[in-house]
Amino acid sequence: MAALLGAGLLVGLTTSCSSSSPTREYAVPSDVCGTHMARSLLEPLLPPGEKVGAQPTSSVGVKRCRMLVDGKVALSTSVEKHDANTSAGDVASSAYGVEPADTRADGGHTIYSKTGAVSLVECPGSASANSTVWATVRTSHDVEASLVRDFVNGYATAVGKSEACRALTNQDHA
Repeated sequence: MAALLGAGLLVGLTTSCSSSSPTREYAVPSDVCGTHMARSLLEPLLPPGEKVGAQPTSSVGVKRCRMLVDGKVALSTSVEKHDANTSAGDVASSAYGVEPADTRADGGHTIYSKTGAVSLVECPGSASANSTVWATVRTSHDVEASLVRDFVNGYATAVGKSEACRALTNQDHA
């Protein structure tokens, strides 16, 4: 009887140990709503799941992107136009997932945490010296803070090279 009970327990343990952890069944996109990104920067911020999609929205002075995994928002980004004297702390105070007192980098132009970040976007050749452009990111789950920082810096660089940067700086400030 004890042998039978032990065998049953062993089968139960083997079954529970062999159940796989969640996996990523989708291909990591190479862009965030049209802004080309290195997959290696985006991948750590997206959770396991079956399907990934993107929902872009925009209004005057703001372009947003929600990355969905299995229909749930996993990552949100924005590219926002602000006044020229806006600081990273100012942007962080109104962004979700990051606070003005969180870790700073890049001479104070980036603030990041394990759930969000803000970073100044360098827009070469912009028509307006009266504004700045900022990139923000927020995750729906905790991620290693350095990975969030790497993503927002890569995203800010990609936005700076895109048409979106010039388009935002040429719009009337919202």
